Amino acid sequence: MASWFKARHPRNIPTGYHKPIGQLVVRWNFTELYLQSIIWHVWRIKDPKVARLLTWDLNAISKVQLFQHLVPRWITDPANQTELIAIEKEVESLRVKRNRVAHGIWGYKSGERKKLRLFQIKRETRILPKAELVSVADVKKWADEIDKLNVRLVKFHRKLGASLP
Repeated sequence: MASWFKARHPRNIPTGYHKPIGQLVVRWNFTELYLQSIIWHVWRIKDPKVARLLTWDLNAISKVQLFQHLVPRWITDPANQTELIAIEKEVESLRVKRNRVAHGIWGYKSGERKKLRLFQIKRETRILPKAELVSVADVKKWADEIDKLNVRLVKFHRKLGASLP
């Protein structure tokens, strides 16, 4: 008989995860706001209703794709192109990590009560979902990486001369 991967999924996870998960989510929302604002600025969209209509309800993947389309047609300065491409790669890498935390399901594999795992359900093609060990330190690291990205986004935003979102 096959060995089934059984897990217990608690309604609550250890409290040490709460703050870093909150920081990760809040910081990611800031990331999306600045991606949108740069898009609005580069495309010279002044009307807030038009700007929001274009980007407000888009998922993160679509916002990142719109952002990367700014090169080469709308961002023509080579230094700005290089920076935008580097930011986009970093955004995409962190978007994946953020999505794992935001959309994954936390649980414990049978017999491993102390090892909290993050199960990936969305876009999972296997019948038994993939699960990875994710520590508090991992989530803190990802939140810190998003914070550093946001500092970079704000600097780029200012360099382009964009007004505050």
